[in-house]
Amino acid sequence: MRQAKMSNNVAVKITILGQSYTLTSPAGKEEQLREAAQLLDNRLRTIKDSGRVVGLERMAVMAALNFSAEALQTRKDMATMELALGQLDAKVSHQLDLYQGTSDYD
Repeated sequence: MRQAKMSNNVAVKITILGQSYTLTSPAGKEEQLREAAQLLDNRLRTIKDSGRVVGLERMAVMAALNFSAEALQTRKDMATMELALGQLDAKVSHQLDLYQGTSDYD
């Protein structure tokens, strides 16, 4: 069973801060992995260029923390939007119920 799963993976070569890595990716997800690697490379270069963080390990930790903070904010934003959409849905449903209720008498 494991071999069948592994056969659906493909090798993808990425470069981060000039260092090449060959990783495996599920078939069809190669471009997503390349985009993620490019995003990480850009973030690491920004951190490196700032001169405030020295050392690859510290830069990697800083990038991971930045991405984690962004992911948490995105989750909070999505929860807020879902709540707002739920409230809007309830209002629209209520208005439709009112409209349908009045049109039954016409």
